Amino acid sequence: MQIALLITWSAICISSCSSKVESNIIIEDSSKIPTIQSRNLTVFNYNNGKMKYKFQTPLLERYDFTENPYMEFKEGIHIETFNDSTKIKEADLVADYVIYLENKKLWEAKGNVIVQDQEGKTLYTEQLFWDEAADSIYSNVDTKLVDGDETTLGDGFWSDGKFSQVIIKNSRGGMLLDTTRRVSSDTTSVENKTMQ
Repeated sequence: MQIALLITWSAICISSCSSKVESNIIIEDSSKIPTIQSRNLTVFNYNNGKMKYKFQTPLLERYDFTENPYMEFKEGIHIETFNDSTKIKEADLVADYVIYLENKKLWEAKGNVIVQDQEGKTLYTEQLFWDEAADSIYSNVDTKLVDGDETTLGDGFWSDGKFSQVIIKNSRGGMLLDTTRRVSSDTTSVENKTMQ
């Protein structure tokens, strides 16, 4: 009987001691533990019954127990935005990694970042910031903008939040133009196109 009581008492002590150790670890490292975790998440956002954006990610983690709460997308994202009135897709963004700093309302996308707008402009960079408060998108690293036959390289860029006005920093690039000579039937108009 005494042996059974001793074993039972030992089991209670061991389990209560291990529980205390585990709870101490959680308390000490609570800023490193996600408060929310979601896998294979797809979010549709509607405004007055019309889709505003579609957001997809393989992994979302939210960290609330830190001085500056944030959301982290370690396996990348794919975002599509739509015009409220026309329902036409305005922009498409993919990236390998994203973090959102909630207090600053600042998004940072890194790794194979590609943005494409409805007019076919495509921007390639390794890092991109979207400042929600200022409604601006920018980068300070190498950037390539492809717009039809024109490719522009630069040391970063700035754009408004809708990606409708893009300014490349320290731009360099060229345009591809057809250099063949065309003569109309009345031989009065000639087009010369050159490659720069």
